[in-house]
Amino acid sequence: MRYLSVLLAFSLMLGVSCKNETGGDKEDTAPATAEVDSSSMALKQNEGPRPAPEAGAHQSYDIEGKQWVLSKYTYEERPERPVGDNPIYLRIQGNQLTGNGGCNDINGQIVLGEDGAVYISGIASTRKLCRGVMTQETRIIQLLKGARTFKVNLVFLELAGPEGKLTFRNDL
Repeated sequence: MRYLSVLLAFSLMLGVSCKNETGGDKEDTAPATAEVDSSSMALKQNEGPRPAPEAGAHQSYDIEGKQWVLSKYTYEERPERPVGDNPIYLRIQGNQLTGNGGCNDINGQIVLGEDGAVYISGIASTRKLCRGVMTQETRIIQLLKGARTFKVNLVFLELAGPEGKLTFRNDL
């Protein structure tokens, strides 16, 4: 099935890149590319290749729609590992931030700047009490509120501020 998807995408790109020269005025057009979504076999037309992101720059497909699970954090210069039975995670969709702090659901707004700056506001959480993880959850929410920069690659998302940093993974 994957072979057919690749073959279909290649033949579409080849067909799109051929110019129809029937005489008369020639039209200068930018080369088009096609992407194949192998899960639904849907084709999407792009205007051209995407430029590579700058260091720390945000491209929504790198961050959005994934579950980012906390793998470690630093609070007041002390490295920590998450404890508890429930994973601590974030999801980012547009400017909406949702997730779980290990006990309580959290949500807020997030803006990722082109220069690696991050702005998180309006953090709210449910009010359950869970033994053994409340101090950790309070620290994580505090670190989220204080985050000023972000770095992202295919696997890791790091949010950092003056009080520490949070390192999330999306492959767990």
